[in-house]
Amino acid sequence: MSIKKIPPSEFKVMKFIWGVNEIVTSKKVVEIMEEKYGWKTTTTLTLLKNLVNKHFLCAEKIDRFTHYTIIVGEEEYKKFETKYFLENIHDNSTESLFNSLKACCSQKNKKGDVSK
Repeated sequence: MSIKKIPPSEFKVMKFIWGVNEIVTSKKVVEIMEEKYGWKTTTTLTLLKNLVNKHFLCAEKIDRFTHYTIIVGEEEYKKFETKYFLENIHDNSTESLFNSLKACCSQKNKKGDVSK
């Protein structure tokens, strides 16, 4: 199975589910997404369906609700995204990546933000 890049909205759903780190119901995900982002039920259900189709989640219908289990873990996806970013933005150059990080950090420090 190959991992594919997911859009920011699907990533928000996955971040919540990864944070819970156990089987979650559609009801719980819908409630949290509405609370956090003001999303309608249909929006969240569509995103969950997309994540199942992309093999990030496994869905099992039990009673009135669908239960979702994680297939692609958070660390696995972070590794994929980092590799994708390094290859496509920095042409596999760690030097380019580190120079960009260094420039970002020095800009933050100039603005008075010394948080890490």
